[in-house]
Amino acid sequence: MKFILFSLMLIFSTVFFSQAEYVNYLDSWTTTGLPVTNDGESVFNEVWGFVQAGKEYAVIGSTAGTHFFLVNDNNDLDSIGFVQGKHVATDAVHRDYHDYSGYLYAVCDEGSSSLQIIDLHYLPDSLHVVYDSDSLMVRVHNIFIDSATAKLYACGMTKNSGGFPMSVFDISSPTNPVFLSDYEFVNYVHDAYVRNDSAYLNCGPQGLVVVDFSNPNLPMPLGNLEFYTDKGYNHSGWLSEDGKTYVLCDETPSMKVKVLDVSDLSNIQVASLFTSGFYQQTLPHNVILKDGIAYVSYYNDGLQIFDVRNINLPKRIGYYDSYQGSNSGLYRGVWGVYPNLPSGRILISDRTNGLYLLDFVPPPEVHSTSDFLVFPNPSSDYIYFVHSHLGNSDYTVEVFNLLGQKVATYNGDRDFLYIDISAYRAGLYLLKYSSNLSDTENVISFIKR
Repeated sequence: MKFILFSLMLIFSTVFFSQAEYVNYLDSWTTTGLPVTNDGESVFNEVWGFVQAGKEYAVIGSTAGTHFFLVNDNNDLDSIGFVQGKHVATDAVHRDYHDYSGYLYAVCDEGSSSLQIIDLHYLPDSLHVVYDSDSLMVRVHNIFIDSATAKLYACGMTKNSGGFPMSVFDISSPTNPVFLSDYEFVNYVHDAYVRNDSAYLNCGPQGLVVVDFSNPNLPMPLGNLEFYTDKGYNHSGWLSEDGKTYVLCDETPSMKVKVLDVSDLSNIQVASLFTSGFYQQTLPHNVILKDGIAYVSYYNDGLQIFDVRNINLPKRIGYYDSYQGSNSGLYRGVWGVYPNLPSGRILISDRTNGLYLLDFVPPPEVHSTSDFLVFPNPSSDYIYFVHSHLGNSDYTVEVFNLLGQKVATYNGDRDFLYIDISAYRAGLYLLKYSSNLSDTENVISFIKR
């Protein structure tokens, strides 16, 4: 009974004290009794997601190892297993994950660690560690798998023979990784994004380096960005689906996130910068770019979501702040984010509070000659009201049914407004818009299915 009461209090406090905009809380998980890092509060680190046999799963790292969850259709996180890391201690701060061909690859950057390969084919019933060895790698800061070429890139690599900026492995036989080469043309590779052998390497103070690894023993430089506006410690980044945009996080207090134009690798340009702006020492960590939306794990500022479809004009379109501790301590809060589950649900890892499952619907990218638009229309769950000609201004939206009765009133201050209509009765509605910048009222209709 005490455990049930504690769990309920923990869930209530987590939900009640979180702050959010346009991001919906679905579920969360945490546990006690694990080693706590030297800041006195952090336990958890990286998050990852994958699909196995049509089901969605989540993993989160801790000071003790890797925790596995089924993300079920009822938007619950069902704990289904745990794999202990080779190194379990208060200093086990960095774990990283990537999946390939039904296997999860797990590494740690502290202690006498190893590469673990975990067979996912028997989920949700059981997990099987099929490889756990330090013969190829002892400590690794981050990994990335280029699934198109079956290569694993191990960044910040320590072997039994010493340290290397990055090493490349062949995993075409998933449970039998084979060493290909060491990359030693920079001092350190902190993280990487790789697609079809083109690797975008985050090299700390040396900036961004892009390299072709078609021949791992003869890597060919494609481009670099060593000096740029608001430069800090080049930590991590992600490439757009069309290969033209790269979002870069400098893990340096007060430094902004960069949106890069990488359409010409011989002339990489910083198109724009953005920041959460919640406090002076705000600090970005990791980012994943999906369909022009940048999902940034922003430490103390939680999950921050920015629309970068116009690379010259990024705008924040949502956030979820799970960490309510003091901002005087850096590197707290949200460590990782994973928005790539097919359902669109988002996973984040909070260093203190554990794993979160969230829901977010990005506003549409509208190509319309109309100044006012409701999308999607008809709809059963939600609509976005989009307006353009007044820019970002304070405005009011009122919704009326066909009897002329007011159903709801909403206030907005940007060029889109998310409206939850799931509780509306089916039928035709009128939406009336009025702004503090104009005496004109505009009316547009929408259908609730």
